[in-house]
Amino acid sequence: MSNALIPTNIQIPAHLAARVGVPSALAQSMTGGLSSGNSFPRISIKGARFRIVEGDTETVLESTTLDVVVVGANPRLSKTWYAKQWTPDAEPQSPDCFSLDGIGPDAESKDPQNDVCASCPQNAWGSKVTPQGQEIKACADLKRLAVVSADDPSGPVYLLSVTPAALKGLNQYQKELSVRGIPPEIVKTRVSFDTDASFPKLKFTFGGFLEADTQEIVDKLFGSDEVKEVTGESARQAVAVPRIAAPQVAPKPAVKAVVPVEKPAPAPAPAPAAAPKRGFGASKAEAAPAATKPAAKPTAKPAAPAPAAAADAMSLADEIAALVGEVSADDA
Repeated sequence: MSNALIPTNIQIPAHLAARVGVPSALAQSMTGGLSSGNSFPRISIKGARFRIVEGDTETVLESTTLDVVVVGANPRLSKTWYAKQWTPDAEPQSPDCFSLDGIGPDAESKDPQNDVCASCPQNAWGSKVTPQGQEIKACADLKRLAVVSADDPSGPVYLLSVTPAALKGLNQYQKELSVRGIPPEIVKTRVSFDTDASFPKLKFTFGGFLEADTQEIVDKLFGSDEVKEVTGESARQAVAVPRIAAPQVAPKPAVKAVVPVEKPAPAPAPAPAAAPKRGFGASKAEAAPAATKPAAKPTAKPAAPAPAAAADAMSLADEIAALVGEVSADDA
């Protein structure tokens, strides 16, 4: 039995032939607000292991250290709040209230707690008490970074969310670079796990300067739409649903239409060869072309267009829900 949703050998009735291949306002309305998956991959630190999450696929990396190049950072802290207490066995769920810019709740928040984050009761210190008796904020702070693999800079741009416990370490790392007059965009940043912590906690250290060809590639990413989408800086508006116009009825033909003769379905084309894996998890041979490309003719990674709507890429709430285990572990 075929799994195809639409048969391959259907015949179009004569009175509908003029309607096929023409843009449909109804079709746009049906797909508005629906997402086919993540628009960009992210790096998870669940279980103190680096995991690459792309849509429904999760790949656990063997290495516990990553050399990245930071190509973007949301200048503001993002915030997430959950009404229910997190437990290790709980299934990931969307936050009840969240903000990408830390100013006010996002339009996709299910239960906004306040119109302004600064005066929100959930954002106040002491609004939550950990099992160890430590007073913290019920609304957790996150720092969204856009990074690429230092070994494959023209590969994917990843989201790396720095959880509350690691924010101090990230700040200290940046301060030490700043004291030496070194901008973060010209260095490799080595990301690893703090082995002194009892939960997944990142630490950041200097990994060396970028090669000339790598620098040319990443320079084209700074400020791009693709990077802003990852960091959450892109403007997000409601989905524009076009008005559905009444269908234009074609006049009846003077003569009887000829029904096309059914033709056998063409043989399926051979499946194309799988593209080599890029970014983290790729072998040295796969990443080599991008990393060793001559500086004179670097391959510029095309910037992804800015989203037309909040749900055009993925549900922001679902994306943040996938991070709840990591954030809650920091509070433990």
